[in-house]
Amino acid sequence: MISTEMNSPFAPWLEHGSALLLDGGLGTELERRGHTQLGKLWSSALVRTNAMAIREVHRDYLDAGATCITAATFQAAMPVLKSVGLHQAEAEDLLRDAVALAARERDRYHYRHPERLRPIVAASIGPYGASLCNGGEYTGDYHLTPDEFHSFHAERWAVLCDSEADVIALETIPSWPEARALLLLLAATPSRQAWISFTCRDARHLTDGTPFKEVLKVANEIPNLCAVGVNCVAPRLALCLTEQLSHLTAKPLIIYPNASNAWDLNSRQPQDETLPDAFACAAYQWRRAGASILGGCCRTTPRHIAAMKSAIEG
Repeated sequence: MISTEMNSPFAPWLEHGSALLLDGGLGTELERRGHTQLGKLWSSALVRTNAMAIREVHRDYLDAGATCITAATFQAAMPVLKSVGLHQAEAEDLLRDAVALAARERDRYHYRHPERLRPIVAASIGPYGASLCNGGEYTGDYHLTPDEFHSFHAERWAVLCDSEADVIALETIPSWPEARALLLLLAATPSRQAWISFTCRDARHLTDGTPFKEVLKVANEIPNLCAVGVNCVAPRLALCLTEQLSHLTAKPLIIYPNASNAWDLNSRQPQDETLPDAFACAAYQWRRAGASILGGCCRTTPRHIAAMKSAIEG
């Protein structure tokens, strides 16, 4: 049985047995619309240079049926922001501005549709591997001490916890040592809610080889962890992952795979594509298997989310 904390941002949906629908890919959708060569900051770079492009993607996902949109902060760790020349105050402002862009579009959507539940804004925290720009988020092949992980994540964590975000998304996490550092930050901030989603090597292990059952023993004990699951994984693995994780936790399951089963790390391009209708049919099975929060990651589009909404509600 799913356990939902009373102050969870997901409670209005999940307590009534509904599924909560996330948005799809942000960075890849911006690239699909012609915004390429963004450098180390990826989609976060547009917060300052072309905020309207980000707002349009947020708006399109909301119109497609998403009830949670994620701010453009995945790549924007404080050390990365400073490495491209931003001073401390400028870096903090960029993070807050990214969340504010999403919150503004959410509020405009809710003004147009007051009869619907007010959508959620998530602030994204990606893994250390994303800052390496070498695919490290898909391998977990980096080794930092607990203090180094804490130092890398703590400043961004503090800024986003002080932002307009309704929930923090700890996402695309490939390794247990990094997950543990993030969960410690969450446990030390009881006023904030977060979800954590992992990349994996198969249906039973994180990318670094840690068994999910070992991770969930710790995660299940953190009351302000409002959901656990996987993202940025092959859609062919999603059903098996949902089934496995449903036996390991009573927390809501969050599942948002890529729209491709194979990815070339050298070219940074997918080798196949899951079309919206096929993705939506698969999402219906994830829902039946126990996932209550669903969406898409890389290469998914507003069309994927609209198809998912139709399949799940229909």
